[in-house]
Amino acid sequence: MLLLVFANHSCKKKEIYPETPQIEFKSAAFVQNQLGIDSMMILTFTFKDGDGDLGLNQSDTLSPFNAVTDSTGKSINPYYNNIHFEYQESFKGVFKHVTNPFNAFDTLSYAYRFDNISPEGRHKAIRGDIEVKIGPNQLPNAADTCRYRFYIYDRALHKSNLAETPSLVWKRR
Repeated sequence: MLLLVFANHSCKKKEIYPETPQIEFKSAAFVQNQLGIDSMMILTFTFKDGDGDLGLNQSDTLSPFNAVTDSTGKSINPYYNNIHFEYQESFKGVFKHVTNPFNAFDTLSYAYRFDNISPEGRHKAIRGDIEVKIGPNQLPNAADTCRYRFYIYDRALHKSNLAETPSLVWKRR
């Protein structure tokens, strides 16, 4: 998994956004291997944040950003990672949560950290794109049609709106 963040910060016009991050799905592109099978997806979404407090520094490991795990090793601190994805599959046209094959009491989800992207200067409003590469070890094999729901946290622990992809069809064979 790789995250790329493209931020736009303009000195020309002071843009005003809410302090709680706002996100929106932008695109999903599939990358195929030599056999013509989708082996990776590049998911891109836009963001806006009024105070620019997005992303975490490598040193952000103390509370509330510390890694707290349960007995299975799963992180139970939602703030340790600042981007969260939930995978859903379509069953007869209805999207449902998928149970994690390694833990029957948990849904299939992914969480990551992205680096601090706060702009320099007085005006901190920021907007841009975040690109997430979902690799082959993170691609479920059961259904061909799926979607991802996702949200982010800023450093003030504001949770963004929930965004989702449209129906995505994986080419498996």
